[in-house]
Amino acid sequence: MTFPIRWTTEAQESFGHITHYIEEHRSEKQAQKFVRTVNKTILEIANFPYIFEASASNSSIRKGFVNKRCSLFYQIENDVVILLYFWDNRRKLRL
Repeated sequence: MTFPIRWTTEAQESFGHITHYIEEHRSEKQAQKFVRTVNKTILEIANFPYIFEASASNSSIRKGFVNKRCSLFYQIENDVVILLYFWDNRRKLRL
């Protein structure tokens, strides 16, 4: 069973910020590659929502690995995957 995906406003905004940063500081080609990687990760999560481990500080939130520089935080509610936000791993994390 594939779980439906719902994006929060914060997920949309953080994804947009990271994509824009990549376009501005690297290249449009790298930004497109990032988008493809994110889409692949989201598809994996939709098919296997428990594939990534739960956060140590909040067990209802899971941390998905997009690439070495970006993580995706999400939770599962009523058989729906809710994308919470994308995180630049070079920043300090506070949950």
